[in-house]
Amino acid sequence: MLQKYIPFVGLCLGFFIVMMDATTVPLTYTTLMNVFHVGPATVAWVNNSYLITFAACLLLGGKLGDTTNRKFIVLIAYFILSIGAAISGAGQSFATVVFGRVLMGIGAGLFTPQSMAYISILFAKGGRGTALGIWGAVAGIACSTGPVITQIFLAAGNWRWVMWVNIPVALVCFLIAAKSLPNENSRAFKLKDTLMISLYGLCVAAAIIGIQFMSESGAMMIVGIATFFIGMLAALSMMKNDLKKKHGHILSPTLWQDREFLRFSLISGLLGAGLTAFYFPLVFLLSVRMAFGPIAISSVMVTVALSNMLVGPIAGNLSDKLQPEKIVRLGLILFSAANAALGLIGILVPGGRVALVALCLAMIAAGSGTGLAFAPLANLALGRARVANVGQAMAFFNAARQVFSALGGVIIAFLFSVVVRLQLGRYFQVTLTSLRESPQLTAIAALACFLLIAFSLAVAAYLSRSEKELVTEFDEKAYKEGLKT
Repeated sequence: MLQKYIPFVGLCLGFFIVMMDATTVPLTYTTLMNVFHVGPATVAWVNNSYLITFAACLLLGGKLGDTTNRKFIVLIAYFILSIGAAISGAGQSFATVVFGRVLMGIGAGLFTPQSMAYISILFAKGGRGTALGIWGAVAGIACSTGPVITQIFLAAGNWRWVMWVNIPVALVCFLIAAKSLPNENSRAFKLKDTLMISLYGLCVAAAIIGIQFMSESGAMMIVGIATFFIGMLAALSMMKNDLKKKHGHILSPTLWQDREFLRFSLISGLLGAGLTAFYFPLVFLLSVRMAFGPIAISSVMVTVALSNMLVGPIAGNLSDKLQPEKIVRLGLILFSAANAALGLIGILVPGGRVALVALCLAMIAAGSGTGLAFAPLANLALGRARVANVGQAMAFFNAARQVFSALGGVIIAFLFSVVVRLQLGRYFQVTLTSLRESPQLTAIAALACFLLIAFSLAVAAYLSRSEKELVTEFDEKAYKEGLKT
């Protein structure tokens, strides 16, 4: 019994810090803008660099896990993540902080596919849905808890511990993995496959970085546009070639033909984009528009963490018994509605107790939504994979989420900056001071961001309908039209 649960606890703890790192940084944005004298679009590099490299390395991590020693990849990932956290936390320049976050993203990308693959291995004889429920709850709780932990360190006056807190946790995970994770007999390592996956990851990263550069002006905008199109066209070309010639570099031919797996991956991507982008406008809404202090901000963040913690395991357990698509859809609808509500609250209520209560209620809906969606969605995707390609399948599933997460983070930062500059002037230098001088403008920019996130989640909810539900709906419409005629 312990041979199964001790490594599982270690994997969940590792996944906790990996997902937490995606949401700890946004609440430091206002502090980092003061320390390094940068604007909103530039400071977003601290988090987006992590998300981009995380996404770029996921498929590589899955391939290495399937073709080499999966346990060794886990240990290497923890080591790289720790080094990156140390460098980023100690950085005396903005570039050094970003470089450290890049290393952390590499470690996260190598680790994440192994966590899901090991869950499939450890619980092959039963209990996978419950295990994924816990795993999904860990992801949701980590994303929700990250801002709370950040707020604690900011209240103590040291943003650097937001990075350094990863080091002791990663060390504990390293020791648990070294002692308890089982070794696997992997397939033969293929250099060509590994190089192709690495190249594909670089193309995806280039496309996302291009979007980030588009928020700049002058020559950098042109570089951004060129980088985006080159990276996107190269990535699409590689995907088309992989699908047509059935190389299996990016995804096995059976999974390329599995429409359900691809649908679940797309929904996961839209959910990831919404969850990551969610915290960018939220931090400016709370600290600038509402002018909340540490206690009020922590209260708002705790509500989303607690609701996710309560709902996540229940949703995972129910996904083995009920139709998972319906659970996922309910979660996506709740999260979408919560985003729309947050944007409207920012416009209608400038601050005070009423705003605090309204925000907490919206955050409960957001936490419940992510809790309902995460685990059942992972269970649906994992159920489509085979033992031989489970690492690659889960790498693709997670890569879809992280690529969209990185895109979501970049696009929302870009949108926020554009909305602000449309009001203040195209060449106006957006700073924390200028935002605080125009709280209503900050609310408008946050509303635009929240509405875009709500729309993307509504699209995901629509896509979560199974083919059977779509056919039934089509038949009902045809029947009604027949009655009319």
